[in-house]
Amino acid sequence: MALSFGTLVFLSVGGVLALSVGANFRNTFDLLGAQSTLLIDAMEDSLRAEMGDAENAVDGIAQLYAQGEFQIDDEAMSAAVAGALAAAWGVEAMLICTPDLVCRGAARSIENNVATGAIEHFPAEPEKSPQVRAALEQRRRVGGQQWGAFVANEFGLYAHVSVPLARDGVTQAWVIAAVKLQKLSGITRELSSRFGTHAFILDGEDRVLADQRLADPDALKNDVLPLTPLATYADPVLAAYNSRKVEREFDTRHARDIEIAEIRIDNQEDSTSWDGENIYITITREITGYGDKPWTIGAYFESRQISDEIERVMGSAMLGLGAMAVAVIVAILLGRRLSRPIQAIAGQATRVADFDLDGVTPLPRSRVLELDNQASAFNAMLIGLRAFSTYIPRSLVAKLVRTGEVGIAEPREAIVTVMFTDIAGFTTLSERMDAAATTRLLNHHFAILCRAVDAHGGTVDKFLGDGMLAFFGAPDRLKGHAAAAVRAAAVIREELDKDNLEATAKGLPSLLIRIGIHTGSVVVGNIGASDRVNYTIVGDTVNVSQRLQDLGKQLEPGTTAAIAISGKTAARLDEDFETIPAGKHRLRGRGEATEVFRLGNVATSASPRMDVHSAQAG
Repeated sequence: MALSFGTLVFLSVGGVLALSVGANFRNTFDLLGAQSTLLIDAMEDSLRAEMGDAENAVDGIAQLYAQGEFQIDDEAMSAAVAGALAAAWGVEAMLICTPDLVCRGAARSIENNVATGAIEHFPAEPEKSPQVRAALEQRRRVGGQQWGAFVANEFGLYAHVSVPLARDGVTQAWVIAAVKLQKLSGITRELSSRFGTHAFILDGEDRVLADQRLADPDALKNDVLPLTPLATYADPVLAAYNSRKVEREFDTRHARDIEIAEIRIDNQEDSTSWDGENIYITITREITGYGDKPWTIGAYFESRQISDEIERVMGSAMLGLGAMAVAVIVAILLGRRLSRPIQAIAGQATRVADFDLDGVTPLPRSRVLELDNQASAFNAMLIGLRAFSTYIPRSLVAKLVRTGEVGIAEPREAIVTVMFTDIAGFTTLSERMDAAATTRLLNHHFAILCRAVDAHGGTVDKFLGDGMLAFFGAPDRLKGHAAAAVRAAAVIREELDKDNLEATAKGLPSLLIRIGIHTGSVVVGNIGASDRVNYTIVGDTVNVSQRLQDLGKQLEPGTTAAIAISGKTAARLDEDFETIPAGKHRLRGRGEATEVFRLGNVATSASPRMDVHSAQAG
């Protein structure tokens, strides 16, 4: 019971704990994935909004030109370019270049390396920048909107988008909008501050395109340059980006097309994955549409920002394990406490089943209501059984229970050996004794007889005044029941000799008894009225044993135990028994004479064997 209670608590609490801890771990990683998606989506939206200003600006100029709203180098063109530039805050300059590589346009004025709100126009002149000229030459071979290669000048690094100016299906020029990459770095700085991370944009996976360090107006003066290769960039985390270890613990439903990885910034072998000292977590996504290579937008943060959450989950798990251990121990202790009275009840009930009522002890009271009720009921039953057992032979009940045969107590015909005893001259003896002394004498005498009969497998049927009726061979299927009965008589004779010596020494009267033993057929079983039944025997065999007992006073007058056995009983004895022929006698109530023997010496032998499976007594 204790083990069952402990196992039940372990399985129930352990199952709930495992599910809770697992769910907490899953929720922690799912939350990280969801937050990562939120950050990357915000970063992509800001980036595309910034770059979209430039795309919308060049598309608007191209539509105006296609509709004939202006001509190259007229005032309307200057107004259109200035208007588009004023509306697109993310655009630094707009140029219209013709196929002869002559460019004109407008740009935001720059003071102290910072763009102001003023717009300056510059006249048409041949493009001198080799990078711009190369980009224009490439534009000749490509149609539609296109983001070109990065262009650098003394003011910084620029990304540019261009669209052909066509009318009537003929390309006359191209409009170009330039976006300073430093503005993208401003986006990363703003998002880093908002989400508590370090945002960045990479050109592919090998160059830094935007970073909060590059948002500093003096970045160029401090040699912090965009498009710096990762391996030589001043940020040690980004420098180790290509050695990252991709994590697989995140639900792709929450972290769609986002890569979450771990970066170690040193080679210490004793670093742990979540110690917060050398480990960083990166979240990145690739986006396309702004050049030949996809851009990588992302952010990184120290692992301690999520390791705290994991530590809390682990702390909860440890507390849960401790609580589970306490619960299991309490369950086992409770199970043991409950099982002890149940085991006590089982042990006492086994003794009751064996009808060993003297060995049964009352059960103690219990604080558990059900067990207390059970103990009270058991104790009440024990009192009733002890009172009841005073009036029935306990050995007989024990035998009936032990056989386990269905209907064993139903009346049946069987061959048994019957013993009848009687105390010689008891009537005269009792007249000289009071009732109490007489009762003590008889109880002591019958105790000697019952011990001998029980020891040899016999059944005490009843006491008749100072006599006793017993039989051997029922309800047990006792092999050699005649020998068992005669051996029991010999033991009674020996015990009475000893008892008489002790009684004489104490000044008490000694007893002489007569024993008659006969083997024959009887009806044995429950006989009586419906409310008053005795397990007993009836038949002529009983009468013969009683007559043999009465004959004993003639055969061996004055002996401690005059034992008379019939010829049928003697025929079943072996050489261990000395039988002395006493002739044939006509017993009262019988027409023919009965051969009678006296019992002499009996050799010591083992206890009789009982066979409860034999179909018939021998």
